[in-house]
Amino acid sequence: MKPNLVVLTDFSAAAERARAYAAALAAALGAELHLVHAYSPMPLTATEFGVIMPPIDTRYVQETRQALEQVAAGLPVPATAELLETDWYGAVVHTLSHYHPLLLVAGLTATEGLLDEWLSNRALPLAHETGYPLLLVPEHLPDTALHAPRRLALAVEDRAFRLAPAATAVAPLLDALDTEVVAVCVLPAEQRAGGWTGLQALQHSGLSAAISGCGLHKVTGDALGPGILQAAAELSADMVGLLDQGHGWIHKLFHGSVIDHVLRHTPLPVLLLPTDPQPLLPG
Repeated sequence: MKPNLVVLTDFSAAAERARAYAAALAAALGAELHLVHAYSPMPLTATEFGVIMPPIDTRYVQETRQALEQVAAGLPVPATAELLETDWYGAVVHTLSHYHPLLLVAGLTATEGLLDEWLSNRALPLAHETGYPLLLVPEHLPDTALHAPRRLALAVEDRAFRLAPAATAVAPLLDALDTEVVAVCVLPAEQRAGGWTGLQALQHSGLSAAISGCGLHKVTGDALGPGILQAAAELSADMVGLLDQGHGWIHKLFHGSVIDHVLRHTPLPVLLLPTDPQPLLPG
């Protein structure tokens, strides 16, 4: 199968940026794009007379499919368009099993808070839910940034971790693009000598063929989110990578989230890499 990227798309400004960025990646890789739009019909309604199935809006389906096909035809790389009449998660599962892409790509809409984020960016939980790498492209990404990443600033904690097995699907992409990966670790002043455990875990993660020679860039401070973005700027990185441990919305509501902060403030595409929830064995 020819290498391909899947773009989860609609007709928002963020989705347009995601398509444009994915097209730049596909051009550099010689890969295909598959645009996927999920359409979820109204749910069944239970009444005293039985279950009522709402009518399918055939006009909407036809017009949306035609619009998607026009968008795909206008891209500078080979692209297909697919409208899936199912729920959002079902569409993603079907897409992954059918295309086996190098990467899932989605737009990142600018938001003001947790509720706004939950309503606008429904792709956010997908890395944790599917175990698959997810690239989020900010809706305000400038045209000058529409190119393959030369340097990925990948944030790690100073502790061991293991990537989810499917997360390494992105490895051929990083290798083909010759993307340099630099580990970033934000450490409080009293621990600034650390960071090496996280670096070692990344070097053995299988993320790319060249990852064993990955370097470490440290930032001293207590604020992890701002520290990661500071490191990306210091490194002149053009992509940020985050490990998604999948704490979920309740954790974010009461404890905050480094991922949440970075996604709200990033000027760069963000690659979410899910980690294996299973505990690491000693040694």
